[in-house]
Amino acid sequence: MKNRKGLRTSIMLAAGIGLAATLIGCNSTTTRTERADDHHGGIDLTGADETSAPATTERPRTTSWGYYSPSLSDGETMARMAFPTGEVRTSAILLHQVMPGEVVRGQDFDFTYHVTNLTSSELQNVIVSLNSKSNLEISESDPSASNSGGDMIWALGNFAPKETKIIHLTGMASEVGQASDCITVSYNNFLCASLNVVEPALALTKTATERALKCDEIVFRFTVKNTGTGAANNVVITDTLPEGVTMANGSRNVNIPVGTLASGESKTYEVKAMASDTGTFRNTANATADGGLSAESGSTSTVIVAPELALSSKCSETQFLGRNMTFGYTLENVGSGDAATTTASATIPAGTSLVRASEGGRVSGNRVVWDFGTLAKGAERNFSITVLASDAGEYTSSAVANASCAESVEDSCTSGVKGIPAVLLEVVDITDPVEVGGQTTYVITVTNQGSAEDTNVRVVATLPEQQAYVGSTGTTAGTVNGQRITFSPVGTLAVGAQASWRITVRADAGGDVRFRLEMTSDNLTSPVIETEATNLYE
Repeated sequence: MKNRKGLRTSIMLAAGIGLAATLIGCNSTTTRTERADDHHGGIDLTGADETSAPATTERPRTTSWGYYSPSLSDGETMARMAFPTGEVRTSAILLHQVMPGEVVRGQDFDFTYHVTNLTSSELQNVIVSLNSKSNLEISESDPSASNSGGDMIWALGNFAPKETKIIHLTGMASEVGQASDCITVSYNNFLCASLNVVEPALALTKTATERALKCDEIVFRFTVKNTGTGAANNVVITDTLPEGVTMANGSRNVNIPVGTLASGESKTYEVKAMASDTGTFRNTANATADGGLSAESGSTSTVIVAPELALSSKCSETQFLGRNMTFGYTLENVGSGDAATTTASATIPAGTSLVRASEGGRVSGNRVVWDFGTLAKGAERNFSITVLASDAGEYTSSAVANASCAESVEDSCTSGVKGIPAVLLEVVDITDPVEVGGQTTYVITVTNQGSAEDTNVRVVATLPEQQAYVGSTGTTAGTVNGQRITFSPVGTLAVGAQASWRITVRADAGGDVRFRLEMTSDNLTSPVIETEATNLYE
């Protein structure tokens, strides 16, 4: 067996976030080659041919145990160690030094350091350090080294699983005897864990119907969004509706459990409510989530309007029978909103016949109906009916108007119809001429040929001097005062009714005489005079 050169090693362990291992290997150039079938440090190289290729080729090879071993040329020697345990199976790094067995004093020679990752994982920040040397001057290396406190340091970076890196050096021994160096190796693996740091955030948007009729629904729309990163949990939207605005259940309190919102996710909800009055309603909503997250919406404004109908009527108080009567109406929207589908109707009074209706009116049963469509705020419509009464009396027409979202309104108007009394006074003498000493009878007839009754119809007769009163009969009794006969008044003379009287007289002297009548009544503004000529002869 060839002689082995001396080897001294030391092991340093360091712990941090990762793992570090350190090798100190000392190699003497006086040692001859260490063959591949030798055993060192518990490493079995049986069956390996370490002299199959010169060191200058840097061609790695694998032993039967599955780890790297340098190829040695004739005359080369090798030192090695596994770190940190000394056993390949339980270590992370295998370090080899390959040097010539002999060198000539004062002449340059080449040698190498071989660093192998024994693991199936990456090793990080691997560093080889030359801590000490004896009778050895190093003139160059590839890769180049840095100096720290007199030590040469090679920072080899990260090693992939099973990866080997080789440092090539050129050195010289200035004295005869032994030359040696001591190197260390370390690595620093970090176990790193990461987690996502998120910051969810809420944004709430609220919209509302801008303008509506009081009878229409107000739609509130809420959109909540997670504008941050990470999930927002237990998101809830709350809102207290303005005074006078309630949901179908009568409540003003809105509570919407949204649940979880992923980053960037948004959800939209609708709430419908009604206003009990007109006006402008404003408010804001809020959203909350776990972790003290909150958001407030902007203020919404809803204007609630309502139409309001006003109806008035106009008609004549009294009309004469036979003349047309007109019932007129004015419909106005005095509210704050337009009145849609506005209609109105007026009754045709019983006992009358329709003569005409204003534009757009159509007869439906005993009513005339108008469709006005939309009656804008402040607008008005006039409508009327004209009728003819068959009898005197009082006649009433009632009107009603309706519109969407407006209360119904009614009004009526009453007009009286009266007749015109027309009393006809007639008188005739039964015998004419009349011989002096003879008698004749005057027949007096009063007829109401008008359209209204007359009252207190009174008849007064005056006899000429040539005649003398004999007697009288009739509707009322008469009173004689000289040549004047006054009959008691007829209290009521109905339309078409008659009153009559008979006066008998005697002719006392001859002549062409005139029998005179005078009639008065409550409806006559001046007396009616009637005479009858009678010829009296001897």
